[in-house]
Amino acid sequence: MDEKSPAPAPIESAPPAKTSLIKTRIRQLTTPWWRLVWLIGGVIWAVVFNVLYVTGDGTQEWLGIASVIPIAALLVDLLRVERLERAAAQKRKAKLKQ
Repeated sequence: MDEKSPAPAPIESAPPAKTSLIKTRIRQLTTPWWRLVWLIGGVIWAVVFNVLYVTGDGTQEWLGIASVIPIAALLVDLLRVERLERAAAQKRKAKLKQ
């Protein structure tokens, strides 16, 4: 397709398809790229600290708490993004009603 040629017009004006909740969550976890790295790093961090906790006979409780810090931080970030997206959607609905 040439850059100067117009885009083809849609045949019907159908409402946009809603994406599934699972696809939305996966998209939130993997975009932007640093969030995917954060998730993978957090899982590796949790596995390492849990192995250290188990091999140490469970005597150092702080290892269990430290193992969940990156995943908890990622979840807080995802909640922030979801709150912003929900506020933007409500703002769009309010603007359409006017």
